[in-house]
Amino acid sequence: MFPRYRQVAQAELDNTEGEADLETALSKCGFGIFNIALLLLSFPASTTAAFEAGSMSYVIPAASNDLGLTPNDKAMLHSARFAGMMASGFLWGFISDALGRKKLLVLGFLLNGTLNILAGIFPILSLMIVFKFLTGFIFCGPSSIFMAYVSEVFLKKGRNIAVLSMGTYNAIGQITQAGLAMWIIPMKVPSQIPLDSWQLFQMVCALPSLISGIGCIFFVESPKFLADKGYHEEALKVCRTIYSINTRNPASNYPIKKLKHDSTKNDDRSNFSKFMDGMDIFKPPFINKAVIIFFIHLGAVGLNNILRLWLPEMFSLVSSSNLDPEEGLCPLLHEGNLARSNLTSEQLKNEDVYFKMMLVNVGGLIGHICFLISVSFVGKKIMEFGCIMVAGVNSFIIPLISAEYVIILSSISLTLYNICIFCNINIMVELFPTRIRATSVSVLMMISRTGTFCLNFVIANLIYDYCQYLFYGFTFYSLVMAALTLLIPQKPIEQKPPKPSKLNGVTSLKASPSSTRDTVL
Repeated sequence: MFPRYRQVAQAELDNTEGEADLETALSKCGFGIFNIALLLLSFPASTTAAFEAGSMSYVIPAASNDLGLTPNDKAMLHSARFAGMMASGFLWGFISDALGRKKLLVLGFLLNGTLNILAGIFPILSLMIVFKFLTGFIFCGPSSIFMAYVSEVFLKKGRNIAVLSMGTYNAIGQITQAGLAMWIIPMKVPSQIPLDSWQLFQMVCALPSLISGIGCIFFVESPKFLADKGYHEEALKVCRTIYSINTRNPASNYPIKKLKHDSTKNDDRSNFSKFMDGMDIFKPPFINKAVIIFFIHLGAVGLNNILRLWLPEMFSLVSSSNLDPEEGLCPLLHEGNLARSNLTSEQLKNEDVYFKMMLVNVGGLIGHICFLISVSFVGKKIMEFGCIMVAGVNSFIIPLISAEYVIILSSISLTLYNICIFCNINIMVELFPTRIRATSVSVLMMISRTGTFCLNFVIANLIYDYCQYLFYGFTFYSLVMAALTLLIPQKPIEQKPPKPSKLNGVTSLKASPSSTRDTVL
């Protein structure tokens, strides 16, 4: 009797498990080798961002005499990457939704790595600027697509941890890059190799991207992408493959036999209609709050990026100066810039510069971990306000104290601006409805990249002779940002329904295309 009962119960269970939605199908794949391998691949994929963004900040101080760089040349080398990202910011989402995740990840990472190698091989300013522009153009693709891929493949329970771990990997990548700079740039290259050490460093910075591209070859296509495109059988095959890798059982043992078609997620509207949905971000009641968040993000990303990109240059000038560090940072920057032309290329490759950057980045990693632990207790808005205020005070103090303490305050400021960036993005996602969320984040990123591009030229022309005004400008902008955080609402913004109007004695509603859409996730 009991064996018979167990057989019937198992048959009923098999029938219920024969068909399931994608989230259930992924849960049946379990957690195993596939997920661990993806987490391991996330490390080089995430550090690609750090290596891509920071390579020129280490190259410029060492190569300034070799290339005869002017302040605007340095700004162009830093900004070329952001110009490329601005040019392709809205392009990759459409391409990814059309061609899939895996193909673009492989192609994007490998092409990005190749361009970084070429930027190191040819020590010609114009070519380096072109290659850095192209790396920025390409990098927008795999960086955002990989994060989407991880969230689409991972189980729902472990999805947040997997995505948040990528931020930690990025911080570790910044420490690693500073360590590589300290090892490679000061070394003497054998005469048989027709390259300078800073060229070798630039080429080594391509490794995370190349490793990521090769690694992505061995992974599957995103099952969510396939299911959303209507390829349910192919998506089921991917789930079977993940199940087989994780459990080491034959794919035929996978309990799900058919994927349910989720009609609630099917959107048959044209791309133009979806685009017009997103444009509602520029209309009331969203536009006022969006401008506030855009302004805060512009400052947080811009100040964080230019401070991080120009810190090695500052440390290099301080080490080149003959003045006492007690004189303060700004006199040392001015004196170091004048003395640099009399130094050899070997003298400019100071290990102390790269060691200081390692310490700064270690502070950033500690700050990121503290943010992950405390944000749920403190709240994003309060944390954002506090971080901006403290960073602004730091900027005011930096020109007034001994240059020896700049490393500490710089690390604190970078960490705080970075936390502000994370908070601001999360606040925007929570405030705005689903239909305009993707557009709002895209505009947010575009504005921040444009700001970084422009601010690089500002700092290039102020840092050597008017550095104190530069940092006081940071302080002023930070105080304005902090004041604006107080105007950010606590609850999601909802679109008000249209007012009723009377036509021939009959009350009716003035319908609009946007009034019938969902407003809150």
